[in-house]
Amino acid sequence: MGSNAVRALGGTILFLATVGNAAAQPLAAPAPVAANAVPTGYILGPNDEVEVTVFGQKDMGVRARIAADGTVNVPFLGAVPAAGGTPSDFARRLSDRYSAGGYLTNPSINVEVTNYVSRAATVLGNVPNAGNYPLDRPYTVAMMVARAGGVRADGANVVVLTPAGGGAAQRIELGNPAGLAAQMVRPGDTLFIPPAEMVYVYGQVNQPGAFPFQANMTYRQALARAGGPTLAGSTRRIEVRRGGQKVEGVNLDDQVRAEDVLVIKEKLF
Repeated sequence: MGSNAVRALGGTILFLATVGNAAAQPLAAPAPVAANAVPTGYILGPNDEVEVTVFGQKDMGVRARIAADGTVNVPFLGAVPAAGGTPSDFARRLSDRYSAGGYLTNPSINVEVTNYVSRAATVLGNVPNAGNYPLDRPYTVAMMVARAGGVRADGANVVVLTPAGGGAAQRIELGNPAGLAAQMVRPGDTLFIPPAEMVYVYGQVNQPGAFPFQANMTYRQALARAGGPTLAGSTRRIEVRRGGQKVEGVNLDDQVRAEDVLVIKEKLF
């Protein structure tokens, strides 16, 4: 009845031991952590909801939100600090206090987060799995979009990032993962994937219509998306309209802008 075991389960440390009258065996001191080390796992904060389970002691379990002062009220111990550490840290603190207070001998405690509030980001728009996502580790903008399932076929390859606490929204191109898409997501940020921007191809083409805009697309590529010119169409007689105005001096190898309208005219015989 004397040996202790520490087991990692789902990112939470469970303290496994027999609850009884045997004297508590001290746990080994944890190895020192470098000052600049990044903690792994979700960091608890006010308004997060946690569920505490004390194995073998059903009446001691509790589900509660972390108070504004960072504490959770638990049976016998009252307010115990929870914010600022991982669920594993909180489980360890509870185990130590129950043992030190003589309530239990080496209790086995599990802490799970049942509602992420304090450290989460929101992904909305044209993604398969829109919703709130806990920041259980560092995430870049691109990584957070990928976590929501990536951009749908009807979505733009762009993120509109609204920072936590308000402020000006930022438009971020996802096509360059080494650029702004590599910036870190902060708690409270909202990421919105807008509908895909379009390019319109009309006139003497085989499949006229609207096509999703892609970065660095040329008019030649846009024409190919529309099935190419008909036998009556002339690639030397193209017209581009942007914002209702005709764009002069355009050739097929120029780059398209979102919402451009390309018109292929008939050949002159």
